[in-house]
Amino acid sequence: MGKIEKVRLSEVAARIERPFIPVELGYVGELMLSLFVCQGTIGWHRHVDEDELFLVYEGVVALESELGTVMLHPEELAVVPKGVGHRTGSTLRSLVLLIRLQLLSNRRNGHRRMFIASHEAQLEKVSLSQFSQNTQAATPYTPTPVATIEDFAVHLMRCQGIGPRETVQGHTLPLLVQRGAVGLELEGGGLALEDGDLVLIPQSHVYRLMAAQPALVLTLLRQR
Repeated sequence: MGKIEKVRLSEVAARIERPFIPVELGYVGELMLSLFVCQGTIGWHRHVDEDELFLVYEGVVALESELGTVMLHPEELAVVPKGVGHRTGSTLRSLVLLIRLQLLSNRRNGHRRMFIASHEAQLEKVSLSQFSQNTQAATPYTPTPVATIEDFAVHLMRCQGIGPRETVQGHTLPLLVQRGAVGLELEGGGLALEDGDLVLIPQSHVYRLMAAQPALVLTLLRQR
């Protein structure tokens, strides 16, 4: 088995010299996780083949769209559906995690959308801070869905104490520490993870999470 390494978002961002150029972090099924710096404003555009999820890690980002505008702060995300014209902008050097369909996106016959209907709901943002208040009463290590993108759901998970041993099923499992610190136990070793650390655990690997203090972790799971 190859060595699993963590990716620190702040270190990746420090190497980005130009805004709006996504840096690939890895794949989860057909989805690609990437990181980009938002500074200034990019031109209006639309993606007819894929949804896009924007999660702000640092800074403040204005996400304008044909379905309205939302201001995204750290721990806030929004999903722009396929076919919706949009653009992002920030006066600060802001850091954004981008999730979108990448593999064979233009071959998903019947899923392409060229325009939006006038009656569609306005763009909404999701506050992970608000969801975290709900997860405080939830059983530790129980994923709570917060948003959907394509065939996947983004889940927020509260970590405290020692979690169960799990085996990664179906696709690579991403774990992004949103708040706090967790230990990741793997076969043959382990990793210490803090805010902004991302790991991608390959299919069939066995792992366990543990946290001395309450922590929040984001992950992606395919919807059944």
